[in-house]
Amino acid sequence: MGRSAWDTERRATVWVDDGVEGLPSGMAGGRYRCRACGEWLVLKGARPSAKVQPHFAHRGNDGCSRPEHEALLDAADEVVLHLREQIRALPGVTHCATASPGEDPEHSSGLPPAVLARCGTTTVVIEAPSALPGPEAIRRRIRAVRDEHAGAGHVWFLKRDLAQFQQLAPHPVWLRGQKALHEQVAPNELQKAINEAGGHVYWLDGKAVLVPYGIRRFQHPVQPGQDWTNWKWRSDPRDDWRISKPRPAPDADTWGLVPVAFVSLTRTRGAFRPADAYQVMDDLYAAQERRITWRNEHAREVYAARATPPAEPETEAVPVDPQSPPRSPVVAAGLRTRTEPVPEPEQEALPGAGAAEQPAGVTRPAGTGTSAGIVLPPRPAGPPPPVPAPSAPVPAPRLWQRLVRFARRR
Repeated sequence: MGRSAWDTERRATVWVDDGVEGLPSGMAGGRYRCRACGEWLVLKGARPSAKVQPHFAHRGNDGCSRPEHEALLDAADEVVLHLREQIRALPGVTHCATASPGEDPEHSSGLPPAVLARCGTTTVVIEAPSALPGPEAIRRRIRAVRDEHAGAGHVWFLKRDLAQFQQLAPHPVWLRGQKALHEQVAPNELQKAINEAGGHVYWLDGKAVLVPYGIRRFQHPVQPGQDWTNWKWRSDPRDDWRISKPRPAPDADTWGLVPVAFVSLTRTRGAFRPADAYQVMDDLYAAQERRITWRNEHAREVYAARATPPAEPETEAVPVDPQSPPRSPVVAAGLRTRTEPVPEPEQEALPGAGAAEQPAGVTRPAGTGTSAGIVLPPRPAGPPPPVPAPSAPVPAPRLWQRLVRFARRR
């Protein structure tokens, strides 16, 4: 039992789930065709007195000759109908229907019907294919949208599967003063074809929409007066990247994805656009400009620090009075030791070398030479004699003692 058919009069897909009001029953003069095999169909159960549910059937009830393809079309229709109901519930949407621009049942593109939505003065055609067809079918659909709906935005919502979502390592970004990780994908040929033709490629993940921006990697050129070495970084500081927005540039190496809420697509009155994602892209661009400026300035600072020789230490100058008497050699040597830099210590002589040139009992202090002009006395051979302790003071004799001494002398 078929649930959809190609209406040759409306040139659009019709579903029995949307109701059969206004559709003639039976073959209707060859109005309905099977989207899978192209055979003519019969609409049954459209009359109020019918005992069966409305459905499309092949003549003779033989069934479709391509049942697997018919099942795939029904599954793709389920996605489109579910998306249509989501868009209808968005605030600001004034009209929402399905359409198949440029579709030819004899040369089917394999694309399910698109959702045609109007939000204020903005019209957008939304595609939700389960799998992308070839590049030529994509270009044909894009040309038809331009011809039939001039000025309308063309958005392609893709599923997050391995065929349409070639995920790479997360892309680290600096956003609003904090580090964040954005998903990163490598676009395939079909996604690039949509982007280059003016379409918008989004990924739909439940209630979230992933909006891409371009990432182009480059190396900073070494300009005069810059030094990009010895930054003590794990990676080369010249390796950098630029953003292309609001859509990825054709020369972008990879695509970064900004997650936004699905309901935010109509937050801006009179438009259907991911304004929240565009604001994030503007913040990334501002952070990029600050990052590039800082790296170039730091490269100049590193160059200036390495090109400038280290400053010599300042020495304390000793003023000299012209009326003062000349200094002795010992004082002059002492002043030279205060102003002249200390030379490296000479290598010590081998044992026995130069012993005959020194007098016995004379030891030269370490670190001094004969050029200083200092003459030292010879060191004594033995220890100095002990110094006797001072004796206690003797009291003066009294008068009677002096008389006795005088009498004895007589």
